Amino acid sequence: MMHFNKNQLSFAVTASLILVLFLGILVAYPHVSAAAEENAVVKVDVANIRSGPGTSFDILAQVGLAGRLPILEKSGDWYKVRISSGSTGWIAGWLVSMEASGAPAASSSPSSGGAQASGKAAVVTGSVVNVRSGPGTENGIIGQVFQGDKLAVLEQSGGWCRVQLPSGGSGWVAGWLVSVQEAQPPIQQDTDNGSQEGNGGSTASQSSKALSLKVSQSGGTTSTVVNASAPFEYDSFFLNNPDRLVVDLKGVAAGSLPQNTRVNSDSVQQVRVGYYQKNPDITRLVFDLSGGAMYVASLSGDRKTLTVKTYIPDLKGIYRGRMIAVDAGHGGSDPGAIGSGGTREKEVNMDIAKRVARLLEAQGAKVVLTRSGDQDVDLYERTGKANKARADVFVSIHMNASMNKTLGGTSTYIYSGSGSSSDNARIQESDRLARNVQAELTKALGLRDAGVREADFAVLRTSNMPAILAEVAFISNAAEEKLMRTDDFRNKVAEAIVRGIGIYFAEKRAA
Repeated sequence: MMHFNKNQLSFAVTASLILVLFLGILVAYPHVSAAAEENAVVKVDVANIRSGPGTSFDILAQVGLAGRLPILEKSGDWYKVRISSGSTGWIAGWLVSMEASGAPAASSSPSSGGAQASGKAAVVTGSVVNVRSGPGTENGIIGQVFQGDKLAVLEQSGGWCRVQLPSGGSGWVAGWLVSVQEAQPPIQQDTDNGSQEGNGGSTASQSSKALSLKVSQSGGTTSTVVNASAPFEYDSFFLNNPDRLVVDLKGVAAGSLPQNTRVNSDSVQQVRVGYYQKNPDITRLVFDLSGGAMYVASLSGDRKTLTVKTYIPDLKGIYRGRMIAVDAGHGGSDPGAIGSGGTREKEVNMDIAKRVARLLEAQGAKVVLTRSGDQDVDLYERTGKANKARADVFVSIHMNASMNKTLGGTSTYIYSGSGSSSDNARIQESDRLARNVQAELTKALGLRDAGVREADFAVLRTSNMPAILAEVAFISNAAEEKLMRTDDFRNKVAEAIVRGIGIYFAEKRAA
């Protein structure tokens, strides 16, 4: 039989109590546990890191989309994570997805231990895409790539791709702004009949070869004519910063076309040719344009000759008789977003809308303002006014906001569509209007080009005509809020919107 003195007995009782208390905590809070060997990958634009597991706790930091955070602990729907500074905090579970920590780590060097994604290519789908030093928006921007660029994929991590850059270096691009596909075999230009071999490759009978490219000028129009040996189809699209027209000749090998043709006309500086893809063949023409240049492309009846005419549009008289609906977002009891300096979005929107209206009316257009002052106007009433007036286009003016105070830039929205065929024509026209207005805004303001986006906004959904919503700049960004308070900024915005509308109408007239 063992005997305990008073001190030993006291220690034993204390230890027992501690053990019972610890076991009680485990029973009462079974959700508190370490979540080893997992990362939390942020799936929203900006997620808060808090001092504890709940929204009542203070915000310590913020992490951008696709940020990867090692998980240290879990409590209910919250995860304790380690952030890049080395400190720790809590993030809401519904803002992240889980990833095994064995996934490829962030790296900007080809020799990293991350998994190689050889044999793949990333085709840029965003109009202008930032290249970053690591896989996440918290990493620095080291360059930009452009819509249509095709880049070899070196590595993939989370939702990001490390790609080979045209300059020879490498960097990371967001996976949702590129289309990753199996890379085509090395391209070898044929010197005989343009035939080729390979899985699913075009045969000589299916393939066409570009035979000639001729450029001529007449008045203010520059005509570029491409002849091919067999019928073909084409796709075309605009890029900005700098302005370029891209024309893809589908089913056409480049043949002996010159890689570079200097033009130096009013609308075109040069035409560049590249053998963009094999199996199936695509030859890409890139027109380096002068600012504000427009184009009209047409195929001959036998589909063997493509003519591309570029010109600087004469906007004189283009607005006359047009009915334009101009919508100043928010108003009355709804101030919209409010900047840290006290700037209210509704006031900026209204002031710019009035400037747009004055410019349009001076050019002969008719304008319907969905609100003329600081009053409440229902969303459906706004489009109701435009529909009743049979407006040719609807333009809604807004300032953007984000919890990430460093986020800035310009974006333009169109309706995302219901899937019905009846929406298609209006959405297509809205897209053309949005791209022209977006291009003019980004050129005039010099802010980050956040591109043309889709959304199910009520004013876009319920309008009968082509409709856009411009998020001109971020009122939550102190520097951009400061700009919004100036006449210079507001005049530039108004002039850019008016010019974008005019170019849209000029395109329709030229077509």
